[in-house]
Amino acid sequence: MLAAPLLPLRGIPAAGSGFCAEKIMRTSNKPLMELTASDLMTRDLVVLPREMSLRQAARLLLQSQISGAPVVDAAGKIAGVLSAMDFVRLSREPGAAARSAGDTLPATCSFQVKHRDPDGAVVTLCTLPPGVCSIQVEQRGPDGKTRTVCSEPHAVMADWQIVQVDDLPETAVGRCMTADPVTVGADVGICELARMMVDGHIHRLIVVDEQRRPVGIVSSTDILAAVAYAGRET
Repeated sequence: MLAAPLLPLRGIPAAGSGFCAEKIMRTSNKPLMELTASDLMTRDLVVLPREMSLRQAARLLLQSQISGAPVVDAAGKIAGVLSAMDFVRLSREPGAAARSAGDTLPATCSFQVKHRDPDGAVVTLCTLPPGVCSIQVEQRGPDGKTRTVCSEPHAVMADWQIVQVDDLPETAVGRCMTADPVTVGADVGICELARMMVDGHIHRLIVVDEQRRPVGIVSSTDILAAVAYAGRET
């Protein structure tokens, strides 16, 4: 199952997108009300081909520490969005519910591995790269080597944790994505971006070029951070 670390996103940043120093420098020379999507957006995107399998997509999102990403067609044009909630919806279908009916503990992560030490103690190892998950801890094993251990094996920290990655079908992303996402051009101003989010009850906008190819993501956190840093010198 996908593990908890996907609270912030690169492709589609989750609760926040990390208003980094580069963005602050990019916006500091412009008045707040003159900022555009180009100034605010996260440019380092992960995109998913619509023919990619759900299982591959889930692992890519987890490894990239993001909770969703734009889906593109063969020409690289925006076709939809795949997010954690799409996987959650799949996990709640009858077949998935039957698989978890016998669980006696909260859902755990498919990147956990149970390991028994020579003294009989059982530890839960984390197979994700160090630093990916917020509840990983580094621990020295009986052999003296450092290992990555899950400190809270049954903690449910995000929607991703009820998704069994290995149980996901090989169905193409294009069949499960959310189609027709809200998109904007790079020159759309900060006020219009904020209005679109409020009116659409959304927290992220996909920025596309003239060919409708995704070039960035603007999140509500990007806008809030721009307001917070307005007028500051770096």
